[in-house]
Amino acid sequence: MDITLQQFYDALNAQERAFIPQLASDKLGLILRAAVNELDWFYYNLARTDNPTYEQEERFYLLRLGATRLIQLSLDARPSFDVPNATFCRTTGIAIPVLEITVALGMIEHGRRMAQMVSSGFCRVVRTGDNEFHITLPSIIPDDEYYERAVSQHYRTESRKRFWKLLKSNYGRKLEKEINDKLTELVYPFQTHFIGYDADPLLDEYFFSIALSEVRLLDGYDTFHYATHFGGVRYQHYILALTYFVSFSIRHVRFAEALVKKEPSVKLENILTISSDANGFVESIRDVINFFGSFYEDFEEVSREGAQRIFEVLSCSRSNTALLSRPGSPLPLIIRGSEAGFFRCLAGAHIEPMNFLLNSLRYHFPSDYDRHQQSREKTMQTAIKRVLNDGIVGLKYLENIKVRVNGRVLTDIDLAIIEEDTGSVILCQLKYQELYGSDLHAKHARTTRLKDQVKSWFAALDHWIDRVGEPGIRASLHLPKSAPPLFIYRLVISRHYGHPLKGLANNAETAYANWAQLVNSIELVRKEIPSLQKLANLVTIIKGSEAPNGPRECQVEPRSEWIVNNLKFTVKQE
Repeated sequence: MDITLQQFYDALNAQERAFIPQLASDKLGLILRAAVNELDWFYYNLARTDNPTYEQEERFYLLRLGATRLIQLSLDARPSFDVPNATFCRTTGIAIPVLEITVALGMIEHGRRMAQMVSSGFCRVVRTGDNEFHITLPSIIPDDEYYERAVSQHYRTESRKRFWKLLKSNYGRKLEKEINDKLTELVYPFQTHFIGYDADPLLDEYFFSIALSEVRLLDGYDTFHYATHFGGVRYQHYILALTYFVSFSIRHVRFAEALVKKEPSVKLENILTISSDANGFVESIRDVINFFGSFYEDFEEVSREGAQRIFEVLSCSRSNTALLSRPGSPLPLIIRGSEAGFFRCLAGAHIEPMNFLLNSLRYHFPSDYDRHQQSREKTMQTAIKRVLNDGIVGLKYLENIKVRVNGRVLTDIDLAIIEEDTGSVILCQLKYQELYGSDLHAKHARTTRLKDQVKSWFAALDHWIDRVGEPGIRASLHLPKSAPPLFIYRLVISRHYGHPLKGLANNAETAYANWAQLVNSIELVRKEIPSLQKLANLVTIIKGSEAPNGPRECQVEPRSEWIVNNLKFTVKQE
């Protein structure tokens, strides 16, 4: 590592260590609880702002990074708190000093993220003083994920429109009125300033349905088959529990809003983040999973022990704070300050909850996770054939073809898509990458590995094609001599991210696409050119979807200056 970069890391670590004694002396966990309170309160307001300002978004960015780090540091700093959960009203006397700590930790985490970018070669850092550093970004910062993000967002938006159209129907409006009446009826002030409410089956089913519609749209929802097991518990059970946690968050906000209307003396900022007693909660997880899971075919009930395992995976406690160790790690949905109690993070239930679940499954059950990763290629093969057959007729498929030259295996072709009447053949490599979310280190490592693997695959294919020629290709693909001359295309299909390959797919016969782009391209072939539903057209459309309106750039970064105690670092774009 470059000496200046190491000095920058050391300076960041030194500033963070200065906060540890204060967190270690916090016997009640007030700082931890107040930090999550402030994060949730800011998130609630930001989510309801149509056009947030740059300053608002930057503030939330720092709060999110800082609160995630503070959760880890607070739990690691003490073996326990003196009370299961601290509950208090929000005051400036508590909020301001906690915000100062949280934002300072957010700046330190931001500095670490910038250091990760330096180590990846994206930007550079120089030392300008005893404890001062300057980071220079390139003059142009490409937004390589723009088009993938746009296609995925399109499908999410359309799915939400269909769901909310149902809720706006006559039946939906009538149901919504009944829901509002029940929320108002069942909510009440608790200990004057806080919130309490009673349960109702209608509310449970209504908000679970809303949460399920959202969870199904999350990246990573279908990462594993529903019957796959982690720690002896079905993946389906984890998903149902995650949906329950998200539904509880949505329902709680609605209850909180109803209480403020009903009792204006109660302040909303005091009731968004709530504590819960751990006793009996595991049983409620089991009951919810078994009730809503019973509507699925081939469902197996979860045991009490299984529900306990799910609770441990979907929460953050002193035993698994390593989940939060990287800058940009997903927020936890539940924070367990003690064995007897926990509190919920509203923001965590809505920002990358699926990513938290997948990271936690990988952390708790690494052998299960690694083993199940091997089965996902077959799932992709099946899914690709299904969507292709919906759009193009007369296709044939071969899977897992070993590519040999002089008896030596060079590589394999995960899926060959063959259109015999035109001679078009698409040779596919399938990549089911892990989500990296906001983790820049994971992004750099995984995209670099993807590029290296695909570059090697292209080279092996080129060598094979040059050596065996069309006769050898025909023999490998079991094509009859009567088939027309071949047109060979190469396509890399990734589950989540295809954009790292833009520099490798540099001719008309080579393309890449993530899952959303592939499905969208097949849909365009089917709808826009029904008389030409052929593989060559599909490749053309996929190529066009890589950057249909040319490269996109991120907005110019304004010069920023970050000061944490006696550490100062500036960031400027060239």
